Amino acid sequence: MKRKNAEHTHAVVRTALLPVRADPEVRAEQVTQELLGAVLEILEWRGDWARIRGEDGYEGWVSVGGLLVCSRRRAEAWWDDAGGQPALVFDAALVDDAGHPVARLPWGARVAVAAQLAVLPDGRRGRLAEGHWLAWSELGERFPRVGAAVVATAREWMGVPYLWGGRTRWGTDCSGFVQAVYRVHGFLLPRDSYQQAEVGEPIDSESGFEGLEPGDLLFFRGADSMRVVHVALSLGGAVILHAAQANGYVMEDDLERDTELERSLAARWLGARRLFP
Repeated sequence: MKRKNAEHTHAVVRTALLPVRADPEVRAEQVTQELLGAVLEILEWRGDWARIRGEDGYEGWVSVGGLLVCSRRRAEAWWDDAGGQPALVFDAALVDDAGHPVARLPWGARVAVAAQLAVLPDGRRGRLAEGHWLAWSELGERFPRVGAAVVATAREWMGVPYLWGGRTRWGTDCSGFVQAVYRVHGFLLPRDSYQQAEVGEPIDSESGFEGLEPGDLLFFRGADSMRVVHVALSLGGAVILHAAQANGYVMEDDLERDTELERSLAARWLGARRLFP
């Protein structure tokens, strides 16, 4: 499948949630997700699939049914065409004037807000029935770049089920959780834990967990390799908040306690990094 014209180099996600897969088929592994309003670069077409690069640099295959294909200019300012201002959604439900459902949107989806209505990239409009949104320009005030604020945001994710490739409060993996939380605080982190382990400043680990502050990121190797395979967010000291498959959902653990998982994590801890001055 070829582009319809040479300007169709980008796309905006038009569905609430768009799985990104390792290969161009519906049964392929979900490696991440893109959310409504995200801007994607189109790298390749193959039938009803497009290989894309997301805003975090992550690449994969998506179904073209979830895309509004357009020029780069329109993709990067689609809310202007919608006649609104960009806003970030926090688990919202939209309805039309008659109260009929328009869309249910996850944490991190983007809409254009015009006259108290949310305008979606494909032109659908709805008023807020559940949840809330926040103007993009107000994120810095509501979500400051300090560790304690990041921890407060992260705690709102407690109980979210573990989902490989997920990055919303409908289901998340470890690095998707960290990426989504830090994103609202103004940090665009890479998608995978081994990539996130290169961001920020390393923390001296000679004193163990004592030097860790709220919001620091801890990294863990695999059982049989030194490769980073897991990331957790420090609540201060040895207490962490993370999405682990062994737990089944986002929850707290203490690396100085003696459960099987906590002993395993403590033994596989590689180090920590800090994103704040």
